[in-house]
Amino acid sequence: MSLEMEQRIANLEQEMMDLRHELEDLKRQQSVAKASTLGARKSIIEQSAPKPAQDLKPNSNVEPKPKIKTDTEKVQPQRTFEERIMWALPKLFMIILVMGVLWGLKLVSDYGYLPNEVKIILAYVLSLALAATAYVMERKQIGLSAITISLYGGAFIVGILTTAASAILYEIIGLTPALVIAVVYIGYGIVISYLKKNEVLTIFVAFTSLLLPYLLEYMDFSPVIILIYVVVLFMMLQFVIHQHKQKLALYIATFFTVLAVSIIAFMNNDNRVVFAIGFLVALTTFYTSWCRLYNAESKLKYIHVGLQFSLGAYSLLLMNFIIRPIEYSEALLLILVGLFTALAGYGYKQKWQEAFDSAVTLAFITLCNTLLVMNLPVNVDQLLIPFITFAGVMMGLRLRVSMMKVVGSFAFTITLALSFIFHEPTPFFSIDHVSLIMPGIYLLIIYVYARRPKETLTTFEKFMKEMYMVDIVAVITAGYFLAYVGKLDGTYFAGASNIPHLVYIFLALLFVGSLLVPTKYKGRALTPVLSVFFILFTIMLEIIPYNMQDVEWLNIVTRIVYIAVIVAIMIDLLMKGRIYQIYQEQVEKLLDQIVSAGVVLTMISIWGLISQLSYNSLLDWKLSIAFSTITLFLTASISLWLSTARHLRTLRITGFAILVFAFIKLIFFDLSALDLLIRAVLFIAIGGIGLLLSGRLLKK
Repeated sequence: MSLEMEQRIANLEQEMMDLRHELEDLKRQQSVAKASTLGARKSIIEQSAPKPAQDLKPNSNVEPKPKIKTDTEKVQPQRTFEERIMWALPKLFMIILVMGVLWGLKLVSDYGYLPNEVKIILAYVLSLALAATAYVMERKQIGLSAITISLYGGAFIVGILTTAASAILYEIIGLTPALVIAVVYIGYGIVISYLKKNEVLTIFVAFTSLLLPYLLEYMDFSPVIILIYVVVLFMMLQFVIHQHKQKLALYIATFFTVLAVSIIAFMNNDNRVVFAIGFLVALTTFYTSWCRLYNAESKLKYIHVGLQFSLGAYSLLLMNFIIRPIEYSEALLLILVGLFTALAGYGYKQKWQEAFDSAVTLAFITLCNTLLVMNLPVNVDQLLIPFITFAGVMMGLRLRVSMMKVVGSFAFTITLALSFIFHEPTPFFSIDHVSLIMPGIYLLIIYVYARRPKETLTTFEKFMKEMYMVDIVAVITAGYFLAYVGKLDGTYFAGASNIPHLVYIFLALLFVGSLLVPTKYKGRALTPVLSVFFILFTIMLEIIPYNMQDVEWLNIVTRIVYIAVIVAIMIDLLMKGRIYQIYQEQVEKLLDQIVSAGVVLTMISIWGLISQLSYNSLLDWKLSIAFSTITLFLTASISLWLSTARHLRTLRITGFAILVFAFIKLIFFDLSALDLLIRAVLFIAIGGIGLLLSGRLLKK
């Protein structure tokens, strides 16, 4: 609202003359209309034949009020970006001017031209001169209001900085006189903010005035006196904020107020109860002002609800630090629960759905926080803390408030990381293990709720969609469950080899599941990411044999699972099953390449399985050589047969290449490595395979 007031002040100076001319024109039109009306009435009397339509026609434009209303409505055009910059420039240049003058005085003092006393006097003279100049310009109507406001603000800046420097840095003025001067300047700032109706000036006065508690702390004042000063100052600012509807000033003043109270409480371990009560009073004042300024019809209502929630969560965090040494701290938290409940009740009464939901969430989070500080069973907090942050994220998603989403997601991310780092799945049936599982379930719920369809998207939601944020949440959820399985694997199965076979199996099953689910449910990023890791793990796991140390079966099962997954995917694509139907547009273009790669991966995986069986002494090495050669010929035969049946050129080339490699291996390696019996069986098997393949190919 302060921007509109400032805009109206600037534009009315230009519009006043135009309005005066228009009023003069309207008066002339009114006099002409009256004369026409009298003439018409005289004509009616003389002719005794009334013509109301003709007689009233001149009066149709007599009333000037509608036109004036239309003109006044045009006084509030939307300010352009260039105009905003132009209005901000005086304030920026005033700050630059003040800093330049102060540095100039310091430079003069450093060179010894002026003592500190003279420098302080000149600074005060500058402050008074700026205020006097602004007053004269305002009385004589010289310059725009932005210039005078900047001068008033510059006088406040110089006065406060000079007082602090003279009392603390140079010790020229005693601490008590300096305090009196600072209070006078603060009163001047509040009065100027009230009279000039400028929100930027109010924000700066609030920020600078709330720095005074640190000066009071330096002066060794009683902490209770400092607390009273902060709370009273914050309440005095409410008169300016309420009068001129300065919502941004309310948020900034509240932030620095609760921060000032918290810092003073941290610096003084005594009287923590008093500081907590003062903190609650400041927070109550904020929510009272917020309810008075909140407009449920505003387009920015979600931003205001988000800021209200963020300040509430931030205050709850600071409140926990303040009440830590207090014996019955849960009683103070229950008072805070009552405050949020009262806010929710008022929002419900006013039918503010978003404000009601936000306040209910804050009350619920505070209630859970109250349970945390009570003497509950051990490890219950491990369940409550992730649930509290999860509730904040869900409420942000429900209300579609950007600020709540960002704050809640940040807190939930930190909680998720800490939960995964410090919790272990041992013993299996324990709260520690449940605390490791629940964040993954929360992630799944968040993803399902976040991807629900919406009729319209906000600007923030459009940006998040362009950044693939919901799709990334799906990847993070899958990654968390993989990491959880990895912890299970490392605790119960991996053993000395440190090979997470359960993770490999879970990844393969998850990859197949993602292929079977449409994109609108799983997102756009999950399947591509899983496919990359699936191929990478296939190459890493299937080719090199490992010494599993008494858990060979797990390695063999993992290899068989990967072979089965690859074969199942190829069969589905060739038979035009569910996966083919879901990705039909992409598969039709790349079917030849995909099947060729799948055939090669399957061959390598089977070859790796044979090598693993031989490595673990489960298969004689001579038989492993024979089986590997048979695998090559079978792969080549299947490739050539499928390429002929499906007209896949790349697969045909792949089949011929594998066939050539199989003959080279058979002639130059197998003949010398195998004994006569195995050699005979091998050649019989290969010959039978070759004849069967030839017959199939000739039929085609």
